[in-house]
Amino acid sequence: MRQGSDSEPTLWENQAKIAGHEVKIGHYVALLSSSWDETPFLLQGFIIADQTELDWIHRHCDWAVIDLKRSRSDVNVQEVLQQSSALQKPALLSRQPLTRESMKASLSAYLDLTAETHRIIKHFSILEPVDIRSTIKTIRGVALSLKDNLPAMIWLTRIKHQDQYTAEHCLNVCVLAMGLATALGWTPKDVAQVGVAGLLHDLGKIDIDNEILNKAGKLTEDEYLEMQRHAQLGYDRLNHEPDLTPRILLGVRDHHERPDGHGYPRGLTSESIDDMAKVVGLVDAYDAITSDRVYQKARSHHEAISILWRMRGTQFDTQMVEAFIQFMGWVTPGTLVQLSTGDLAVVVQAVEGQRLYPKVRVLMPTSAGYRLGASWDLAQMAASASSGASKIHIKDVKPDGYMGIHLEDFAESLV
Repeated sequence: MRQGSDSEPTLWENQAKIAGHEVKIGHYVALLSSSWDETPFLLQGFIIADQTELDWIHRHCDWAVIDLKRSRSDVNVQEVLQQSSALQKPALLSRQPLTRESMKASLSAYLDLTAETHRIIKHFSILEPVDIRSTIKTIRGVALSLKDNLPAMIWLTRIKHQDQYTAEHCLNVCVLAMGLATALGWTPKDVAQVGVAGLLHDLGKIDIDNEILNKAGKLTEDEYLEMQRHAQLGYDRLNHEPDLTPRILLGVRDHHERPDGHGYPRGLTSESIDDMAKVVGLVDAYDAITSDRVYQKARSHHEAISILWRMRGTQFDTQMVEAFIQFMGWVTPGTLVQLSTGDLAVVVQAVEGQRLYPKVRVLMPTSAGYRLGASWDLAQMAASASSGASKIHIKDVKPDGYMGIHLEDFAESLV
């Protein structure tokens, strides 16, 4: 819904209202004359990074509110375009359909990774030697096929069981880290390495007292300090493994370091934190936020990216947060949503520039739970709707596990 061109938005310090056609690459857009829900932009408040975004505003917006302090309007246009090209836009996930073939291949890879994860956790728990080379080989194979199977692999990271949190969390961080690294254009070698770091990042928690790990209430100061030791403990356990590169080890030890210097174990600042650790730390937080924990219920994808957005520049690297949100999109494959019809559905593919209108499979309630129903292309349905007719769209985004819905049941039915 478009606001009237004569409506006057509230302007804060350092802000200015300008005509839509005057917006430039590098401007920080705080508000638009168009309702944000009807734009292709993920979050309210962003820097115009490429010509596609600029063209959309020029075509659709009468005016925009620009934050002069946060803008980069003095930066050379070509430099901005080169900086933004590191992330392949639009998001990779919206380019690929979720197919039976990709789901079948991904399920096989997912089961292999699951077996490796349980094997490593078991051996580390009883202090037995573990063959890291086998794990690296498995992850390398997944990394090489990830571009072809990315939506299906991201779908599988939404499968959650609270009683299997440790293993599933390590597995999900592995896959999400490789997905983000792929979107950032990293080499296959680096994609595989960040996957290994993601899989191993929390192994140090094996040496932390279970009463602290599973405490439902707030940790005491001493308990929190003990919990913080897991990053260094994991590094110390793995430091003697000849097959692990220094960057993988940095990803394990430094995934809780923060750009503002308030992280642990070493209190590093942004420029001293390796990108591998930045990626692992970011997706570690995302998966934890969207999972049921003893002290917190799972939050939705939307809540998670909002939290990460608010913490950019302090707890998480700003560019990594922006890249991750661009990569994951407004909804991801496997996201549970409620439609304007009241139906529950699961997203199978996002559609570029159509945040509220992805491709979904409607969930049908039965006496034995939900099952996959009809396929709806909401963007296509909206385009063909008669004038004045209500367009079916996403009304709400639900957390993983909502209403006891188990995504693995649907993944198997897609094969």
